[in-house]
Amino acid sequence: MSIFSFQSLFKKLKTFFYTYQCKKTGFLYQFVYCQRVYLRTKHEFLSKKELDYLCKNIYYKHYMPKNNDLVVCIGAGLGHEAIWIKSIAPNVKYIGVEIQPFVYELLCNTFKENKNFHAFSKALNNKTNKVHISSAFDYTAVNEDNNGYIEVDTFSWDKFINKYKLKKIHLLQINIEGAEKYLLPMINTYKNIDNIIISSHDFRADRGHGEHFRTRNFIKTYLESVGYTVKKCGEKSREKDWLFATFK
Repeated sequence: MSIFSFQSLFKKLKTFFYTYQCKKTGFLYQFVYCQRVYLRTKHEFLSKKELDYLCKNIYYKHYMPKNNDLVVCIGAGLGHEAIWIKSIAPNVKYIGVEIQPFVYELLCNTFKENKNFHAFSKALNNKTNKVHISSAFDYTAVNEDNNGYIEVDTFSWDKFINKYKLKKIHLLQINIEGAEKYLLPMINTYKNIDNIIISSHDFRADRGHGEHFRTRNFIKTYLESVGYTVKKCGEKSREKDWLFATFK
């Protein structure tokens, strides 16, 4: 058996043995630092090694959240990173925005035992009352879709700030599948946002998903224009699409 085949088999065995089913909800879950993260399928299991790599080498490589920090994550997914952050900074405050309904429900279950964590289901958009998305097996690939059949309510950035009384955001994390080029201009002021970690999606354009996913240059230019210093999170194919910005 090749090393690759052995590693693949080992991962499948870990996924099988370390995912569980909640009797109350019927959802699957895994433990991350002794806390439950709820999953749609076993394929969404993240090993400690995988999660540590993502958090230490990409998401929080240039800024590690501290106790009493406020982190806002737009495109929060299932909440793996949020629970990982809590293991580093137990008193961190975290607001996760997730607009795919099923994933939002799972995120709420992940957050329910964390009093400083809040899940938010509306799309941040200053221009329209509704946006449309479609379902996908890979929830991270979901983005706004003119032909989408799932209607999602929207909420302006100012209303979002007022709802949670956000005077300062220590870290804004964004991963919204190309829609970052629409979101960034909707944020009226950046003076209260110290750091931003944001995924561009050039890798999706390179895969032939459409040139509207090519956002890296736009993100860098836009954030520099509003007062940030911007740098990549690495040179590997996926790492370089994550950009870190800190306010000058």
